[in-house]
Formats: sequence, structure tokens, C-alpha cells
Amino acid sequence: MLCRASYAETVFNLSGSEIVFLLVVGLVVLGPERLPGVLRTVGKTYGDLRRMARGFEQEMKSGFEQPIKDLRETAEGIKKTAFGEIDPEPSPPMRPEQAVRPPDSPQDGPDA
Repeated sequence: MLCRASYAETVFNLSGSEIVFLLVVGLVVLGPERLPGVLRTVGKTYGDLRRMARGFEQEMKSGFEQPIKDLRETAEGIKKTAFGEIDPEPSPPMRPEQAVRPPDSPQDGPDA
């Protein structure tokens, strides 16, 4: 069974009883005359903050969109040339193989 949480629960991690408790405390502290105005102001400020955050997110996405696109194109190009296509012909050695000889050293032994 999928339980769907309310928006307040997901953002502030508040349950229904905690929200009711906060409203009752606000009613006692602020009084019935000021509580609706304070709630309206808090809601408006919260909405403004969400809009600003969404705008900032959009700016960041649009600012990084082209560089990320370029990086993806470069990665795809590297994938195709470096990893995707295999040359069936072996490449020639960088230098011809030579027989390994010991270095020339003076013969200082008893046979000299």
C-alpha cells in the first residue's frame, strides 16, 4: 500500500498533530486578530522563496546546458573512435625488433 504524504510532511517533516499544535501555540501567542495575517505573510514569504529557488535552478541549468552538451559530444566521439571501432590489421611495431646482446664490456678476466 502506497502512502502519500502531504506537502508539509515532505518539506518540514511535520505530522498533522504537530501542525495543529503549532497553530494552537500561534493562536495563543499571537491572538486571533494577528494569526491570519502572520500565516498569510509566512505563506507569501515561503512562496517567494520557492520561486526564487526555482529561478536559480533554471538559471543554473541553462548556464551549464551548453558545456554539458559539449562534454557529452566529446565523450561520444571518444567512445566511437577509441573504443568502438577495432582495426582488423595489426599496427606495425614502433621500431624493428633487435636481438638483445649483452653490453660490450672489456674482458678483464684471466683469459685475456
